[in-house]
Amino acid sequence: MTTIKNAYSPGTFLVQAQQLGQCLERYYAECQSLGGRTLPTLDPDRYVEMAEELLERPKADFRELVELALKFSHRLHDPRYMGHQVPPTIPTAALFDTIGKATNQGAAVFEMAPFGTAAEKALIQKMGQMIGWTKGKFAGIGTHGGTLANVTALLAARNVRYQDGWKQGFANSSKLKPAIMTSAESHYCIARACGILGIGTEQLIKVPVDKKRRMDTGEARRLLDKAKDQGLDVFAIVGSACTTPTGSFDNLREVGQLAKDYGLWFHVDGAHGASFLFSDKHRHILDGIDLADSVAWDAHKMLFVPALCTYLFYKDAKHSWEAFSQDAPYLFDPSDPQGMAEFDGGLRTFECTKGAMSLGLWGVWSLYGKEFIASLIEKAVENTHILYEKISKSNDFEVAHEPQCNILCFRYLPAEQKNISSQDLSSLQQKIRQQLLHDGEGYITGTKLNGEYWLRVTVINPLTDESHLRALLGKIRTVGAVFSPSSLPRGGI
Repeated sequence: MTTIKNAYSPGTFLVQAQQLGQCLERYYAECQSLGGRTLPTLDPDRYVEMAEELLERPKADFRELVELALKFSHRLHDPRYMGHQVPPTIPTAALFDTIGKATNQGAAVFEMAPFGTAAEKALIQKMGQMIGWTKGKFAGIGTHGGTLANVTALLAARNVRYQDGWKQGFANSSKLKPAIMTSAESHYCIARACGILGIGTEQLIKVPVDKKRRMDTGEARRLLDKAKDQGLDVFAIVGSACTTPTGSFDNLREVGQLAKDYGLWFHVDGAHGASFLFSDKHRHILDGIDLADSVAWDAHKMLFVPALCTYLFYKDAKHSWEAFSQDAPYLFDPSDPQGMAEFDGGLRTFECTKGAMSLGLWGVWSLYGKEFIASLIEKAVENTHILYEKISKSNDFEVAHEPQCNILCFRYLPAEQKNISSQDLSSLQQKIRQQLLHDGEGYITGTKLNGEYWLRVTVINPLTDESHLRALLGKIRTVGAVFSPSSLPRGGI
C-alpha cells in the first residue's frame, strides 16, 4: 500500500516523471508518423466503466495508467487533426505549466504565486502594447477561458454605465432596459453573458452579417436608432475577431467608430484572432482593435499553449476594477504599504483561486521568441489558403467563403448538383463527417450556414502539410462517392 511518505517522495516523483516523458515521447512520435487513429473509437460507456474499475481497484503501475489515458485521448498532435479551435500545444509549454501545477501556485494573490503573477504581469504589458495601447495606461488580468473574459468585460461595461447596478441590480427598475449589440454570428457566450448579467437574452441585438460574414455596420446603425425608439439602452457593442463558424473578422475600425458615435463600450472578442497581432504579415486584419475599451484574448488557441490561458485587457486601467466590488481583507488589502494590491488578481476575476496559467506562454516566448510564435500562426494561415486554392480549382467541391484566417467551410458537391435538394446535400456532408470520425483517419468539424450544413476545418497543426490536405480531400471524395445519391465523377486537385 502506498504510504504518505512514498506519495510525496522526490525519488518517486522523478521515476514517474521519467515514465511520463517516455510515454509522451512515444505519443508524439506516433502522432507525427500517423501511427494510429486521430480520434479513438467513441465508446463513452466503456471508457467510464474502465475508469470506474480503476477507482475501485487501484493499480500501483503509474506507466500503465498513463498509457491508458493516452490511448483513449484525442490526438491533436496528429497532422490530420483539423477540427476545433484547439491547437496541438507546444510540448515545452506544458512542461512550464507543470511548474505551477506541481507546486500548486495560486495566482489570484501575488504572495501565493510570486513569479507566476509576475510572469502574467509581464505578458500583459507586452500584449497590451501589441494591441496598440500606451504602457502604464492599460491593465489586464489572466482568467480561465474566453467565456469568462467576455462575461467579465461586459460586467465591467454594465457597471461603468450603471453605477448602482452592482449593489441594487435591475429588479426595481421598470424604465431601464439595458441591451448589448453584437454580430449575428458572434460566439454564444455573448448571449450567455446577457442572461448572467440580468440583462436578458431578449435584449441582445444581433446584427446581420454582410457578404464577408462580418457585422454589417450600416445595419447596426439602423438597429441602434430603432432600439432607442423601443426604449432599449444599448450600452455595449461586441466586435468579433473572429467568428467561430467561418473565422470572419468584423471591421473593428468601423465598429469602433460606431461605438464612439453612440457612446457605447466597445468590446472585442479576440479569443481566436487577437493572436494575429503577433504576425507582422497578418496583424492588419485587426486594424481598429486599439479603439476597443476591452479585449478578450485566448492564448490557448493561436498561441499554442495548454488550456486554459486567457487574458482580458482594459484600455483604461481603472476599468479593470469595475467588474467586481468585493470586501475580502484577509486576501486583498489595497492599503498594503508594499503595493501588492496591483498584482492581486482576485478582485478582478470570477475566480477566487486560479492557477499560474501564464508560465507556459511566458516560457515558450522567453525560450523561442515572438518570431517563432508568429511562424506557427503564419504556417496555419498558409495551409488554409493552400486548401482553399485546391478546393476552388476542383470540380466537385464548393467553398463557402475565402478564408480570413485558418478557418474554412466547404462541402463536397456532386457534379449532378441540380438533382440534389439542399436537405440531401446537407445530409451528405453530415454522413461524410461521421464516416471520417468512424474511420479515424482525420478529424474535421461541421457547421450550419444559412440553414445548410457545411464541412468545416480549423487548420491549426503546424506539422500539417500539403500531403495531409490532399489526403483529406481524397478521403472525402472516396466517402462522398459512397454516400452520394447519384453516380459522381471524380475531380482533380
